[in-house]
Amino acid sequence: MKVGKIVCRGSQLSLAQADIFKRKLITLDSSLTVEIIIKETEGDTNQLQPLTELEGKDFFTKDIQDYLLNGHADFAVHSLKDVSGENFFKDNTYAIIEREDVHDVAIFHEDAVEKLENGETIVIGTSSPRRVTMATEFLFRALPSINGQSIKIEASMIRGNVDTRLRKLDAGVYDGIILACAGLNRLLQAQSSKDEVTSLLKDKKLMVLPLMECPPAPGQGAIVVETSPDNEEAKRILRSLNNVTLAEAVSKERKLAHKYGSGCHQKFGVVHIATENASFTYAAGRDRSDKPFTDSRPEGNLKKSEVISEEIIKELLNKQSIHLLASLEDIAKGHWQNKKIWVSKTDLWFDLAQQGIWVQGSFENLGWKFNEATVNGPLVSLTK
Repeated sequence: MKVGKIVCRGSQLSLAQADIFKRKLITLDSSLTVEIIIKETEGDTNQLQPLTELEGKDFFTKDIQDYLLNGHADFAVHSLKDVSGENFFKDNTYAIIEREDVHDVAIFHEDAVEKLENGETIVIGTSSPRRVTMATEFLFRALPSINGQSIKIEASMIRGNVDTRLRKLDAGVYDGIILACAGLNRLLQAQSSKDEVTSLLKDKKLMVLPLMECPPAPGQGAIVVETSPDNEEAKRILRSLNNVTLAEAVSKERKLAHKYGSGCHQKFGVVHIATENASFTYAAGRDRSDKPFTDSRPEGNLKKSEVISEEIIKELLNKQSIHLLASLEDIAKGHWQNKKIWVSKTDLWFDLAQQGIWVQGSFENLGWKFNEATVNGPLVSLTK
C-alpha cells in the first residue's frame, strides 16, 4: 500500500480525528502517501430535525461505511459513539486508536451569571435525550443559587458541528450548551481549529459534568477506524494500531448499554472507569421503559481511593486562578470568588451551589491520577 485513502466527515472535528490517524499511519510507514477524502452523511445534510426523529441508525457513519465497502477508500474514521453495534465489531476490520477525556462539559455564555442573579430561565442547547434527562437534572443542583433565586432551566434543540454550536452560544442564541470534552480538546490541539475555538471559548464559564451524575454515551471520546473485510493490508495495519485496553473498555460499555437500550433515543450513559484502586463499568439514567436505574459492575476488590497529596494541593493553590476545596471549611481559607473551584466530591459541589458559588468540576473521590488528564487537558488547563 503506497497510497492510503481515508474517508471521513467534513466537520473540523472529523478532519482533526482523521489527521490523528494519518499521523499514526505515517509513523508506522513513512513512505506511505495518505489522502483524506470528505464524505457527506445524512446527519450532515439534515440539520433541521432532531436525530431522534430521523429513521434508522448510523446517521453519521452509514454513508461513509458504504463508500469504504464499495472500494473507494482503505480506511474510514469515526467517532465511536456514532456507530451502532449491528454494523460494527467484525473480526479484524476495525481498531480503537485513541480515546480522549470521556466527560461531558456544560459551557455557559458570560451573561448566564446575570440571568441567574435575576432568576431568569437558563436555556440549554442539546439534542441528546441522555443530556436532556441527566445533565439538566444535575444542573438544577449544580448551578449557583445567587441572591436566593431558584434555578430555572429549559432544554432547547440544537444541531450542528461543535464549532457551529459554539458560535450559536457565542451569539447568545443559548445560555449554555453541552458538549463532549473529547471533541473540544481535539479541536484545541488541531492547528486548523485551535485559534477559532479558543476565541469562541473566551470568557465562557465551564462545568465539567461528573461521571457518576452524568455518565457519557458508551464509547464517548474514542476514535475508531475500520476497513473492508477483504483489504488484507489495511487489516494488518489496524491490528498493529488497535489499543487493546481501550477496545476492551468500550466493549464493556456497549455490552452493558445493550441491556438497557441503544441508539440516539437512549436516556442513560455508560462509562468504564479504571484507576489503581478501582475498575468498574457504570451505567445510570432511564432505561427503554423510562424507569430510572443505576448499575455498577466492579472488577476485583475496590480499594480506598488515593488521597490527593499535599504537594499537588500546594501546586494548585499557588496558581492564583485555582482553588481546590475538600470541605466547606476551606472556603474561609482563601478568596474563592475569582478562582476556578474544583471539589473533592460532588456533594460538596451542591452545598457550594446553594451558597452561590460557581464550581467547575469534581474529582468524585476517584483520585488525582484518574482526573489528571481532565484538568491538564487544553479545555480545562488547570496545570502545565
